Amino acid sequence: MSRQNFLRETVVISFVIAILALLGCSETEDTSSVLSSETVIGRDTTSFSGRVFDGDGNPVAGLALIIQSREVDDNTGTRTYGPTLEAETDDAGYFSITNIHPGEFQFMLAPEYWKGLPFMTEYQLLSVKIGAFTYHPSDEFLPDFDRDTLSITPGGHIKNVEVTVRHRTWVRAKIVFADGTPLANKEVRMNIKARDLQGDGTGKIGATWQTDAQGYFIQYMDTNRTRSYVVSVEYKGLSATSEKFVLKVGERREDLVLALPGAPQ
Repeated sequence: MSRQNFLRETVVISFVIAILALLGCSETEDTSSVLSSETVIGRDTTSFSGRVFDGDGNPVAGLALIIQSREVDDNTGTRTYGPTLEAETDDAGYFSITNIHPGEFQFMLAPEYWKGLPFMTEYQLLSVKIGAFTYHPSDEFLPDFDRDTLSITPGGHIKNVEVTVRHRTWVRAKIVFADGTPLANKEVRMNIKARDLQGDGTGKIGATWQTDAQGYFIQYMDTNRTRSYVVSVEYKGLSATSEKFVLKVGERREDLVLALPGAPQ
């Protein structure tokens, strides 16, 4: 073999080795997005993993999370959704969601359902931290097409994500008749009037809920302010109204009893 051919083959082999080394062990970074993949794990699948904490830095166990992949046709605006992927945090707050379709996706807390409709969960998603980037999601109860999305590259793995949640403000009330018998497993009309302590803002929640076997129902409030509340319920012409009480953000009222003025029906 001539010296020239030998040098040529040496250069080619060295180039191939360098490329293989880059593909095998380097971390990829797309400067157009802070959400680029960190570790190449496959050509067609992606993953998203991390840990969930509450506002005090404590890990949150048993929390259901979901990812919904989404593609948007630039020409028609048509949205195509992949399967919903779900994971639950372990005792230390860790989670991992795999087999995500690359591209855009929505990350949120898994909603609870009543009569097939989603409603507020015990926790509220506050932030998602990926490396130096912190994402503050918009209301997770917006329609799918209005929710913010994240992005992941094909074959990428977004890891060490730090998710922060907090308890929603809530009221847990028990409905009873005058003799103390609980109104069990019945649909009631519930209304909550809310007012900011400064008096510059008011709100009202109205809904139909079904009580449980002990006569309880829970209503979550999506608020970032300390407010006063008055709760009232109606059932077959009977009604009851609570006294005014105050809840800070994330506080719970769990001892509220509303007595209907009548005999069990």
